[in-house]
Amino acid sequence: MEISGNTCFIYLGGCKDDTEAMFLRFLSRLPVDVLVLVPNRNRTCMLKDSGLLELKYDTSMVVERFPVSDTAVSMGTAAYHAERELDSILYQDSGLYRSMQHQKASSVVLGTMYEEIRILWDKELKYRPNFSVVDAVVNIPVIFAKVSGVKNRDMPTYWSDIKDLMIQDTDIIKKAPYIKSTSPNPIKPFATEFFKNGKLQRGAIKKHKCYQYGFLREEVQEHILDKLEMMIEQRIIKGILENGVEYTVISTALNLQKDMLRMIQKFDFTKTNPKLIYINTKEEIISLEDSIFTAFLSLIGFDVVFFVPTGYQSVEKYFHNIPLKEHQIGEYVYDLEVPDFTNVPSSNSRQSWKSLFKRGR
Repeated sequence: MEISGNTCFIYLGGCKDDTEAMFLRFLSRLPVDVLVLVPNRNRTCMLKDSGLLELKYDTSMVVERFPVSDTAVSMGTAAYHAERELDSILYQDSGLYRSMQHQKASSVVLGTMYEEIRILWDKELKYRPNFSVVDAVVNIPVIFAKVSGVKNRDMPTYWSDIKDLMIQDTDIIKKAPYIKSTSPNPIKPFATEFFKNGKLQRGAIKKHKCYQYGFLREEVQEHILDKLEMMIEQRIIKGILENGVEYTVISTALNLQKDMLRMIQKFDFTKTNPKLIYINTKEEIISLEDSIFTAFLSLIGFDVVFFVPTGYQSVEKYFHNIPLKEHQIGEYVYDLEVPDFTNVPSSNSRQSWKSLFKRGR
């Protein structure tokens, strides 16, 4: 920028952080006129200075760029501005959250007792321990656990307890492996194009013909790619950045089924999170792809619980840097068949029948 006696710097939208504010304060010390335009009163400008002349007006407009015609300007009604002002009062550092208020989240795995899984399972995230919002990023407390054995070898209660966890937005896997290395995957032939020089190529992914998530909201796509990038950088699965496992991670994470994508699309980071229950009653070791799939969902914000009555090593074979809490609840039981849960009574109904028989004695 060439500076002359009549130089004027105009900035639309207001300073979003301290770095921008520092730059404008620097310009104001030079022979430069600085004009900051903040037409949208719901946006906060970070610029503060003793020499700043601040003029405030009642009317507010949404202007995302300098208009070349009147069509680029949006004006809100009085009710709209009243709602925005109410939002700023109700939903800023108050513990209250409007629908889909936050767009970024980070999962925090909770260390719990086995009994707490059922207590916390259907609780909204904002009511769980260690929930917080820091710099517009939601810290999501999630359950990531393996339940080994069967308490008192009581199979009816065991299946009823699992059924009680099958609430809305819960996916259930009844047989391992869920995803095989030979399963069809349109991403797999192109995975090497999506990770180069140690970096996830987000632009290449989104522009590629095989990319399947383009219909999701933009912030949801970014959330998914954020967690994919984190999974690789933190080497959450053994073999990442060592023997090419990162390409399996990419192809698996970018090939989720439509029902899973719909759960992610509707996921509000402050409310009840989606769930995955994985039951493995046999000797099969859960596949590498299944380990990637379940760890990835945990990073997204899912509660994930593995029920392994045999106590055998399963999903943890491939985990590296992700905390999986194992609960040993009873004796190991083998060769079980997963029942049709529509015919399994809930534990509450079982308790009511037990109470009835006790009263009859």
